[in-house]
Amino acid sequence: MSKQNYILAFLVILVLFVSSCSGKSGASTGSAPRTPFIGGTAGITINFEKDTPPPEVTDDDTFGFRAIIDLKNEGEYSVPRDAVKVNLVGFDPADFGKSFDDLRDVLPDDNLDAKRRDAEGNILEGTTTYAQFPRSGDDFIPTKFPGNTPFTFRADVCYNYQTQADAQLCILRDMINIRQDAICIPTQGRTVYSSSAPVQVVNFRQSVIGKDKISFTFDVVLSGNVDVFWSREKRKPVTFDDGCPRNPTARRAVENNVGVTITEIPTDPLFSELKCGGLDGGSTGVVRMINGRRSITCTASIVQDRLDLEKTVGILLEYNVLDNKETQVLIKHLAEGP
Repeated sequence: MSKQNYILAFLVILVLFVSSCSGKSGASTGSAPRTPFIGGTAGITINFEKDTPPPEVTDDDTFGFRAIIDLKNEGEYSVPRDAVKVNLVGFDPADFGKSFDDLRDVLPDDNLDAKRRDAEGNILEGTTTYAQFPRSGDDFIPTKFPGNTPFTFRADVCYNYQTQADAQLCILRDMINIRQDAICIPTQGRTVYSSSAPVQVVNFRQSVIGKDKISFTFDVVLSGNVDVFWSREKRKPVTFDDGCPRNPTARRAVENNVGVTITEIPTDPLFSELKCGGLDGGSTGVVRMINGRRSITCTASIVQDRLDLEKTVGILLEYNVLDNKETQVLIKHLAEGP
């Protein structure tokens, strides 16, 4: 065999070996996740099903249509169907043979389960479901118009949602004299993980304010192009007036509000006290975001009998979301015959 043939045979064997190794390494359909959440800024996404409503329809009373709203949970919080309400706005329902009750507080067909990972790390998509209009079940039938007339069909969706976030606090036996081989540094930014949701926890920082006392600060940030509301009564949106108020006075009282709860620390024997500014001086409360952001600072006292460790602090955010999607419908006038 010639030298060139030897080289060619060697290269073929090498390619087959590499391919075999690659195949073995990719045999698993997923890998164990190294982060607690999938992450992202999505909650429930909204779309109109194709041709429901149609872009054009005539006013000759022979063609009825429906509006079907596609709702998909792209976030990591499961929402029961009774915590979602959909209104169809933008037009007078009498122009289509209906009443306002046909367009108000419609529930989706199903619960909206969250996006999640399985044990192998594969991402399982959240539920897709539908809200259908008119509520009565009969089709929209356009009345007669003097000429071609455009209408806006907008779906306003109000739903309850939550964000979960985790970060690791650095706790050392000696918080003042930090050794070079310390397992962590208690005076720097710490990585924070947030579940996929329209409101996020970001910029988690820790500092030392005493031998047995630390502080940590984090920002609550509105990341989606939506409006959020929350009240101290923690009401889910039974109706729009409860969850996403339209009345200006009621709206001002709860808009941009987020419920915040610090979890893990209040019940952990490692900590003897926790106080957070803006959270009623404790570990839970309602804060208002200014320009889509709010910083929260907490102080925690640590028991003296401890070893070096990293401790998870959990942050739970609760709020109602108002989002919308719109489309246009052209009612084409058919001229009367001679």
